Amino acid sequence: FCIPVFEGVDWVPLNTLGKTRYTNAQMKEIAVLPLPERKSRIATLYEAVQLFILSGFRGAFDNEDVFIGDTLWQKHKSPEQAAASSEGCCATDTNWLAFYLRGRYTEMGSFCYANRDGNGHITTYIRTGGFYYFIDMMMCRLDSQAFFSPESGNLRDLARSEWAGYLYRAENAVDFCRFAMDRFAAMGRDRPFCFYLRRRPDVTATGLRLSEDAAVFHVPTCDHPSILLLAKESEGGGKGAGSIEFVGLPEKLR
Repeated sequence: FCIPVFEGVDWVPLNTLGKTRYTNAQMKEIAVLPLPERKSRIATLYEAVQLFILSGFRGAFDNEDVFIGDTLWQKHKSPEQAAASSEGCCATDTNWLAFYLRGRYTEMGSFCYANRDGNGHITTYIRTGGFYYFIDMMMCRLDSQAFFSPESGNLRDLARSEWAGYLYRAENAVDFCRFAMDRFAAMGRDRPFCFYLRRRPDVTATGLRLSEDAAVFHVPTCDHPSILLLAKESEGGGKGAGSIEFVGLPEKLR
């Protein structure tokens, strides 16, 4: 199916980027193989998500916090560390997916956003066949599945579910930003002031300088970041001001 959900954005099934070659029983056997062999068995997004769920990836606060001046940097696990630990935050599950799929598609990187209260989120985008595909691995965890209806292509099922847990595609990534803003508004959540891409498969670190009236995010230039949408204050919602700066990765984090 290919269901329009917003101007320029379609809801598509997970197997759009390739089906699985394995039963769940076979994937459970793959999940206990040594890491290099495990990686060699995964070729599509569907197979990676299947492994992600069946291997029991767990949510955890696992960033390494490093203060450099008045900026709190969070160093994220590498793709190899993410795959070996099979637990972590949104940056870790994004890097987990990068470990298994980097080089499998035309382009792979991170779709990220930043909120004025200092919170942010890191998810995955895949670019292939002229489209951007967006998936949030945090919402693919086993403990997230209770919030979703089956991948039916029925808009009523989508409306009853946590929208972020499905696969979407768009020719223009900014259209997906606007879709996300619409969903946050509909659910009464603060809307991000900035959406941006990191155009490399994995993410290294994220910095934050937070004061009473402003949040300044620091994104390493080695992650090849680019801003997609910088919302007006009235569009972004929430309190305070927000800005984003692209900077060199501090020596302490290399």
